[in-house]
Amino acid sequence: MQQPTRISSFDQVSHGVVGSLMPVGDVIALLTKHGCTDLTLYFDHSASSNHPIANGGLGDVYRGRLVNGTSVAIKTIRAYESTDNSSGIYQKRAAKEIYTWSKCEHPNIVGLMGLAVFRNSLAMVSRWEKNGNLLYYLSHQPGADRCHLSKSICAGLAYLHENKIIHGDLKGDNVLIGADGTPMLMDFGNASVIDATLQFTRTKSGPSFSLRWTAPEILRGKTGHTTAADIYALGMEALTANIPYPEKNDQVVLTTVLFKKKGPARPKKIIPETSIYGNILWANLRSCWSHNPQRRPGIKVVWDAMMHLTPEMLQEIEDEAETDEDDMNEDED
Repeated sequence: MQQPTRISSFDQVSHGVVGSLMPVGDVIALLTKHGCTDLTLYFDHSASSNHPIANGGLGDVYRGRLVNGTSVAIKTIRAYESTDNSSGIYQKRAAKEIYTWSKCEHPNIVGLMGLAVFRNSLAMVSRWEKNGNLLYYLSHQPGADRCHLSKSICAGLAYLHENKIIHGDLKGDNVLIGADGTPMLMDFGNASVIDATLQFTRTKSGPSFSLRWTAPEILRGKTGHTTAADIYALGMEALTANIPYPEKNDQVVLTTVLFKKKGPARPKKIIPETSIYGNILWANLRSCWSHNPQRRPGIKVVWDAMMHLTPEMLQEIEDEAETDEDDMNEDED
């Protein structure tokens, strides 16, 4: 696995510097001083989409183009649309996300090209990938090697955890597929560095989350995002090409997880019960969904377990009894 490059604490960059009322231009200048690239002057504004093509809790995503012709995705942060204190909270979260993301360099992490002021908002710029996210890609490429996709996603998460970064919102929508089919983790809006000096960025509100991928301890309000919660969210979307609990609505999912303490049903067509390696894989997946976060394996354990898995190894095997009976019939003949 690629050796990680350790990142410095965000506190060394912004503690006591990025304030709630700091203008977006000053935030850009500060982050540029510490290694981020300002692409504000390199946008071809005539080629940018008029409306967002996607949106999330912290901002909107536009499709754009740089003056050199490179197609880009532009994520804007809605930090300056409000006159109350929430704008400052979003601003500090945005600055933290940009800085953390800019220090991540790995084949299975979407690369941050730079940041900018785009339509009066703080924005993050990355390369546009036409293959879209994981589920969109699998819907158009059903024959893709799903074991390879799963292993690559594990490699990306292993890189983050080795650099003491919690992703905080791991799901198929946040896995982008490159032109060559490489899966890359993206969207660091909930990401955090495991370092007590970063506590100043926290708010009084609880953590934001995506219900179907969220660990039970977070749903119960006992903790925020953790590496163990990332493991719980790792799941099997790359194998099934579907969201967790696809047959259930959100309320039923909540009941299933918190009260019945049940994980997703085994997708027997993908992970057949007669497959030796399928049973091993299913046991590993179930350990990732343990209600006790201390019993969940670390990402290295999960990644190692997936390392040599192939689609052929998951194929259903013949029943040994039927094989023996056939052999006996041949002997009688």
